[in-house]
Amino acid sequence: MKKLLGIMAAASPLALAISAPTAYAQEGDAAEAGSTDVIVSIGTRRKGRTDTESVIPIDVVGPELIKASGYVDLNDSLRTLVPAFNARRLPLNDGASFVRPITLRSSPADHVLLLLNGKRRHRSATVQIGTGHATTSGSQGQDFNLIPPIAFQSVEVLRDGASAQYGSDAIAGVVNLSLKNAREGGSITAHVGQYYAGDGETYDIQANMGFGLTDAGFLNVSAQYVNEAGTNRAGVHDGAAALAEMGITGIPNPPINTGDPQYEAIKTVWNSELDLGGGASAYLFGNYAWSDSLIGFSYRQSQAAGGLGQHATFADSAYEGTAAHPEDFDLQSIYPGGYTPKFGGEQSDFSTVVGVRSNDDGRFGYDVSFRYGNNEVDYTLSESINASLGVNSPTTFKPGGLAQREIQVDAELSYSLPTELFADDIFFFGGASYRNEAYTISAGDKASYEVGPLIDLPVGSNGFQGYSPDTAGTFATSSYAIYLEAETNVTDAWTLSAAGRYEDYEAFGDNFSYKVATRYDFAEEFAVRGAVSTGFRAPAAGQLFGQSQTSQLNGQDFILDAVLVPGSPAAQIFGSTPLVPETSFSMSAGVVFTPASNFNATLDFYQIDVDDRLLLTDSIVVTPAQQAELAALGYPNGASVEEVRYFRNAVDTRVRGFDFVASYDLDWNSGARTNISTSVAYNEQILRANPDNIIPPNKVIEYEQGIPAWRGNLTVNQYIGDFRLMARGVLYGPWLRSGGLERDAAVLADVEIEYNGFENITIAAGARNVGNKFPPGRGLDFLGIIYDNHSVFGTSGGYYYARATYNF
Repeated sequence: MKKLLGIMAAASPLALAISAPTAYAQEGDAAEAGSTDVIVSIGTRRKGRTDTESVIPIDVVGPELIKASGYVDLNDSLRTLVPAFNARRLPLNDGASFVRPITLRSSPADHVLLLLNGKRRHRSATVQIGTGHATTSGSQGQDFNLIPPIAFQSVEVLRDGASAQYGSDAIAGVVNLSLKNAREGGSITAHVGQYYAGDGETYDIQANMGFGLTDAGFLNVSAQYVNEAGTNRAGVHDGAAALAEMGITGIPNPPINTGDPQYEAIKTVWNSELDLGGGASAYLFGNYAWSDSLIGFSYRQSQAAGGLGQHATFADSAYEGTAAHPEDFDLQSIYPGGYTPKFGGEQSDFSTVVGVRSNDDGRFGYDVSFRYGNNEVDYTLSESINASLGVNSPTTFKPGGLAQREIQVDAELSYSLPTELFADDIFFFGGASYRNEAYTISAGDKASYEVGPLIDLPVGSNGFQGYSPDTAGTFATSSYAIYLEAETNVTDAWTLSAAGRYEDYEAFGDNFSYKVATRYDFAEEFAVRGAVSTGFRAPAAGQLFGQSQTSQLNGQDFILDAVLVPGSPAAQIFGSTPLVPETSFSMSAGVVFTPASNFNATLDFYQIDVDDRLLLTDSIVVTPAQQAELAALGYPNGASVEEVRYFRNAVDTRVRGFDFVASYDLDWNSGARTNISTSVAYNEQILRANPDNIIPPNKVIEYEQGIPAWRGNLTVNQYIGDFRLMARGVLYGPWLRSGGLERDAAVLADVEIEYNGFENITIAAGARNVGNKFPPGRGLDFLGIIYDNHSVFGTSGGYYYARATYNF
């Protein structure tokens, strides 16, 4: 049976499909049924559509290819397999180290909508405050790494604006995680590996099993346990080294850590459906995940040495020996060699979707569903201090937590209207939706935020100040939407579709977005396609209500940085105004070329304009007068805040580029077969308007060129008997850091060998980043930061692994 391999860009907003042999669609999907088409669910409302109606690009990644990527993290698998998609590792960046910000076509996570079985996923509670990059800074998107990869029937990446279909957040595209629906059998996969440096040991086991629910339904469940030891890629810290030479003890080892976090997680997901008779079925699916992560912050030096100064928490206080604090406070008695705070995040995630829909192929259909989702993260901080408390300060804190809760109710109808005007019926799909989301900030323990008697020393748990009762609370907002789509084949060669959506937000008012898409087949081998659409993104609850105070490294010194609630009295001191939704206008056009059954290629151009782009402002230095105003308002630690940031609309942006995908499948008629697939993505990001230098000149370069314009991969799979040999090259084009620091292009190579000659068992071994490539430094070697911790491909180097799968 001929197997499908690769990703193919070919999809309609209402009907999406991939023709074999597509670039990355995996073996064992439609091919096992003898089909030459892979029917996909993302964006489609009409059943059974194939590539003859497809008008918009989509990448389809099957479960076998995800497994063969060598990663147990979906973010990294998609980063490797889909050039338009990227996800960075961000050491030393607070919550961004735990929930990684992704980009699609250089657009941030909250411009990319994540679906599970075609239903919207709830957002992560983490707002990306510390990404170190203007494109993703401040985004609050969904977490892509909460579902076991073994659970996926496919992962579909729609690379086009889809707000008119799915609502807010779908400006740059949509990713749908389609769950397995087998009612029997299953598999178990075990993965073990580590980095060339001998650390980062990873142990992962995943299982999937299907069960019958009588003869009328199924229950399919999956689970994953993963344990990653973390890595350390720090160099020599000049200050710590000098203290060691002076005979000072108690120096943290390592003083600084720019590697991957320690990570342990349990992830589960379930998918079920039951035939109710009469053409109706009930369905239920959802997930529960728990994870615990730990990272290290920057080193706090106990005394001046090695050309580096003493950290502010070790300073003498003018209030020691007073009635308020009669004792002497000597932090060196606790941390003689300095300290490196350890920041932990314990995350829990739960979702469930329940509904009833028609499951026959008649003209009329319906789908009524209820969705609940909740994501929580509780922070911990150890090996730290609240210096203002002096001798009464603990060294371990619970700074509080965040939660994002969403409830949604959808009612949808479809009807296929017979007509003699066109070559096919007119298919209508419409519905109404209500969504409520709440963002909760939980207060930390008192010592994590309290202002102690030593008021001239840093206040709060150092590294991440706790949320005080003044900032804690639950903040809710709601919206409703009505929408309608239509599609038909005007002629046998011409497909036309249109969609419109009206949404009204409690906090912002209303918005109407539309989409028109079309495709014309000049011949069986050649077609053109294109779309025009508008879109929008309403500010997320975490952007509306979230705030924080953290200790940030600024050159050689640490400063207290505050993120303010936009439009609040505190933020108004710095010119803040209430937020409004972002709006977008997108255009795309492409060609589909299939000259032979074993070769196809697509080329798609696009442009996305976003007005009133919502970004976190660059740091604003707080003057003494403004500190006094903050204090007068009762803002926590107002007199100590040195820099502030807040969310603001004002920047207008443009992203434009193209995606090229091709696949060639060669059968040698001797038990051997070769598949070659390649994908190339090019895009550029432009600031169309930047009033008041919201993005300052030194960061405009990073914003426009801080993500590689060129991304690509070339994958060769060679099948010989029971063996599969894989070689893959992944290209990251040149990019720039803030201030114009150049980063050269890099090519990372991956290899894998797989053997499936055993009954029901497949074994494999491979390596990622075979050449053990590291990013260049950023001029901070004296702080032990020898590799760029904002690198587009990570700082941990080469990794090798072994994998075994048992199918039953």
